[in-house]
Amino acid sequence: MIIWRGWGVLAVLYIALCAALLGGLLGASVLQSSAAAGPLAGIGIAIGGALATAHGWYLNIIGPRKRSLAWAEVEKPRLTRAADEGTLVIGNVRPSNREEAHALVDQVLEDGKRQIGRHGPHSVFWIPMEVIGILAIAGGVVLAVGTGIVALSG
Repeated sequence: MIIWRGWGVLAVLYIALCAALLGGLLGASVLQSSAAAGPLAGIGIAIGGALATAHGWYLNIIGPRKRSLAWAEVEKPRLTRAADEGTLVIGNVRPSNREEAHALVDQVLEDGKRQIGRHGPHSVFWIPMEVIGILAIAGGVVLAVGTGIVALSG
């Protein structure tokens, strides 16, 4: 049973689809060469890994950072206005003066950005998509080189 979170299953699908298209369809069916199928499958795995890495990086790293910055842009004017008016209350605590209120605003913004901008949930077996992609690139290159050497020597 495969366990994934978010769009993590796409990493497996990218890798499998690219390997099947290049190794199976192109290598075995179109070229009708079993010797070419292995290296082409390895190249397909590497290409699928590159797709998984790029998509995983966007979903897990870039997307959360963008959301945290957008949240901070919306919240900063509201919190600053509340601090200037003396109506700011964070965690049932009302700051005693404006300097303390503005320091509290900065702290709330940093805590919020850190919480919202943390790593995304897109993974398979608790391994992030981008890591699966990097491992697939390495495995695909090893497979392509290994089967290519065997095909050339045989």
